[in-house]
Amino acid sequence: MTFFEVYDLWLEEHKPEVKVTTFAAYKYVRKTFARVIDEDADICTLDEAKMREVFERFLEFGMSNNYRSDMLMVFRMVMRYASRNLGIQNIPSIDWRVKNIVKRSCNTTRQRVKRFTIDEYERIVKTFENNPSPSGLAVIVTMFTGMRIGEVCGLKFADIDFDEGVIHIQRTCVNITKAVQKMYHPDEEIKTSCRLQVPKSVASDRYIPIVPKLRKILQNYARIYPAEYFLATLADKPTSTRTLREWYKDLLKKANVPYLNYHCLSHSKFFYLLNISELSILKNVTANDLETSYILFLSQLCNIQRTL
Repeated sequence: MTFFEVYDLWLEEHKPEVKVTTFAAYKYVRKTFARVIDEDADICTLDEAKMREVFERFLEFGMSNNYRSDMLMVFRMVMRYASRNLGIQNIPSIDWRVKNIVKRSCNTTRQRVKRFTIDEYERIVKTFENNPSPSGLAVIVTMFTGMRIGEVCGLKFADIDFDEGVIHIQRTCVNITKAVQKMYHPDEEIKTSCRLQVPKSVASDRYIPIVPKLRKILQNYARIYPAEYFLATLADKPTSTRTLREWYKDLLKKANVPYLNYHCLSHSKFFYLLNISELSILKNVTANDLETSYILFLSQLCNIQRTL
């Protein structure tokens, strides 16, 4: 059998087990392999020497070390599938040391995490308060919770438990090409690339405590909008992460705040929460995850230091 015949069988068998975005990534990996490996190449001919050449070509294409490492991982899964599931004999060894193909530097200096200053945070909040909008609400929620952009796009008012003081993260919004969606829903008319799915991982399905300042903002909106409405649109349909990023850029311009990518809002979460007085009022919150425990511990530590 050819490598790509086995790849297609492996991909089809795993299709029900993986997320749509993961399936799309595997399809793209197939196209990447096809740039170097012949479509009719027998899988038994892809030995270590041949694959060294393949991955050297990938390096010439400008692929990063991390991406080539991911490609190697997928290649190994396909080869194991050929041997264990299809019973193909004489499969070449795949027990290569990764460093023989992907060289990683041990002396790299970790870059400092970018974050907004307290003053910049306050200007963003002030701009939102003066000009309320769905996009602004989504940004404010991210500031106080550290949620991923896809998670805040998929957040509904029904996910907020004001009695317990927590937000339940149980879905995320992703952008998927129409071509990939057609693979899953061939008879469905695809009008948008925005799709809802379960969170990134099992650990991503979690509860996040709501600080009082955010709680007050959310309660004002929850009194007006139905539980099934999305926070980022204040409507019954979600927005895409791409659209929210554009709205986010506009908000920063209005607040006269230098641009940092959306993920930096999450980077600044601890820094911001530890500098607002409302954090000390976090009562009746069970520290059921490391993130919550870390915030509460640092807040108490800061309070002790202020009294010394």
